[in-house]
Amino acid sequence: MTSLETSTQSISASIRSELSTLAKRDASDGIKPKFSDQPKRAEEMGFDVPGFYIDFSKTHLSDDLLAIYQRFASEIEFDSKRNALFSGAKINASEGRSVLHTLLRDEDNQGIEMERPETIVQAQDSKAQFLTQYQAIQAQLETRSTAVTDIIHVGIGGSSLGTQLVFEALTGLGATTKVHFIGNIDAHQLVAVLEQCNVESTLVIGVSKTFTTAETLQNLDSIANWFVQNGVAEPLSNFYGVTASPIKAAEYGIPSENVVSFPQWVGGRYSVWSSVSLSAALVMGIEKFEQFLQGAAQIDRHFYQTDVTSNVCFIAAMLDHYYGNFMDAKSRAIFAYDHRLRSLVDYLQQLETESNGKDRQRDGSPVDQETSPVVWGGVGTDVQHSVFQMLHQGTSLIPAEFILVKTPDHNLFDHHTELLANGLAQTAALLSGQDYQTVGRLHADEDLSDLTKRAKIFSGDRPSTTVLLEQLTPEALGALLAFYEHRTFCCGVLANINSYDQMGVELGKRLAKQLKPRLESGKSEAQKSAEEFDPSTLNLINRVMR
Repeated sequence: MTSLETSTQSISASIRSELSTLAKRDASDGIKPKFSDQPKRAEEMGFDVPGFYIDFSKTHLSDDLLAIYQRFASEIEFDSKRNALFSGAKINASEGRSVLHTLLRDEDNQGIEMERPETIVQAQDSKAQFLTQYQAIQAQLETRSTAVTDIIHVGIGGSSLGTQLVFEALTGLGATTKVHFIGNIDAHQLVAVLEQCNVESTLVIGVSKTFTTAETLQNLDSIANWFVQNGVAEPLSNFYGVTASPIKAAEYGIPSENVVSFPQWVGGRYSVWSSVSLSAALVMGIEKFEQFLQGAAQIDRHFYQTDVTSNVCFIAAMLDHYYGNFMDAKSRAIFAYDHRLRSLVDYLQQLETESNGKDRQRDGSPVDQETSPVVWGGVGTDVQHSVFQMLHQGTSLIPAEFILVKTPDHNLFDHHTELLANGLAQTAALLSGQDYQTVGRLHADEDLSDLTKRAKIFSGDRPSTTVLLEQLTPEALGALLAFYEHRTFCCGVLANINSYDQMGVELGKRLAKQLKPRLESGKSEAQKSAEEFDPSTLNLINRVMR
């Protein structure tokens, strides 16, 4: 990245030098010797916080690393930046906005004084309004002649990913109402959902902050046509709109009593804490949703009140920064050993990479360091039979995270024991590896060839973090998601970037709007767009038009 040579420095030369020196030592020594040097490492590098336990002992975390990042945090005035987040300062400088999503789960804001006190009132009013609207909708549903069996949640990105995760994680195995999530404009997804639904027992919830999102409105139009084709004269009476722009929802045709609002200052990828999660709340109950908010608020308090040396959000972000900038790790893998968390990676991909996938510092100059890693992963033992080969023997350093739930919500305990055994074993194997002598000892009676023995060598010393939840309760899930939110904030502060805009998604949307009429109008129009598109794209347009 050539811009690194000309950018404003956001990390001092002395801190950079110390971290580079430590990284060379860590790469040479590995992680295993740290357990010999620090007999109580497992206990000392594990942290109990509200909602979960997190174990950093199998990473390169050390007292030396913590000390350097403590000085780094002091140099960049981390405490004041954290205060700015919670006090409602306009830390989203490029858009001139405050970042206020923590108010959604704690409208009293832990007693922290706000720069604009009216936002506290707005949060309190929003929460009270959501409760009132939730109760009204529940009352409407009870008066229906046909019980609701299906809810189609239509939204994209932050208007869907978090709600889907909450629904899958917390509604339980016995939920009688199914929620189908439609985000993709690809009608194959929509058609597959509609084939499972009956118009007489289906509700539609359209979620869009502006209620102008093209994909969402087109999907809503198609669903409304489906209602009409199946004999419903007034399809929008079955539609609810969740938005920060109630006027736009009304203009679309959503009945006013079916419009659920949230404040304009709620950002898309932080909107899971708001009425955007209406569909999940309707199925799991408002009490569970309140518990979900309370779990997040507990992590808010931990993050705000705890020094960086024992603050799990900062420590996780510190390791992300260290691995990405000084140990050449370009990605981070996340593996949830619980089927109910199957959408967690999708959610975190948006949260982290849309927030921190930036090449501009806060002052607009090019970055002088790596920002967001590639976030990827999977669920449970499925991925052990695919990507774990690369984790154990691949040539790239990939820090991995394992999320385990101690107690399941089913009684097939032999299944869960097997699941936990696999998750714990993978973290142990990534650390220990196995050398040639170990292979020979383990397979002494198998007469393996020298080539086969060498193929079974694993280097080990590959970092992993383990997050252990006692049970997947609403509070635990809220705490887990709040942890990842504050970790993302810390990563942005360390990299000196604005984590709260998303300019990178805009260019592609604008070009799609330009390109669509060309595809609709014919080849001659496509040829006229040569000045607007590159030769490769123009060639593809022409091939599509044939």
